[in-house]
Amino acid sequence: TIHTWLERFNKQKPHSFEKATAPVDAENWISHMEKIFDVMGCEDAFKTRLAVYKFEGNALAWWKAYKQAKGGDAWLITVALADFKKLFFLLFFPRAEQERLKREYHSIRQTSTETSTEFMQRFLRLAGFLGAAAGTEEEQAKNFQWGLRRDDEVTERPDKRQRSGDRHQPTSQQSSHRSHGHNND
Repeated sequence: TIHTWLERFNKQKPHSFEKATAPVDAENWISHMEKIFDVMGCEDAFKTRLAVYKFEGNALAWWKAYKQAKGGDAWLITVALADFKKLFFLLFFPRAEQERLKREYHSIRQTSTETSTEFMQRFLRLAGFLGAAAGTEEEQAKNFQWGLRRDDEVTERPDKRQRSGDRHQPTSQQSSHRSHGHNND
């Protein structure tokens, strides 16, 4: 029952959510909820109700009005977590910010001051924001490898670039998918 799940949920000390001062706050809160649901082995039917139980202030006011407009508790028990996340992100993670992160993900490059570990963390954070839009595991791996800085890029001079701005063709030791015509330096 919901009461059993609520008791287990509260033992995990879930964070409340009132508002997002930055879109990353919304993503972090959802990730926190999902981590708790995973460790509890929570049934899908209860996830949305448990998540919204932790709403406070502005978030709670929005949710109460939205839920009422949709049909109240009878509607709420039908809302899958994936659908709830879409609603939640539309309000607390604006589409313009989602698009900005999508562009950053698709043009991501390791900076000259970034270690490969730091780059990987930034890459995974962006992929996490995008969810399915980040592509399959294989597509994500290709994008990650393409964004990694090659050792010769650190010392490469701008005048060694081709006129079109494309990167030089990779050598046999370098990854072949790096040269697909993008240059966002």
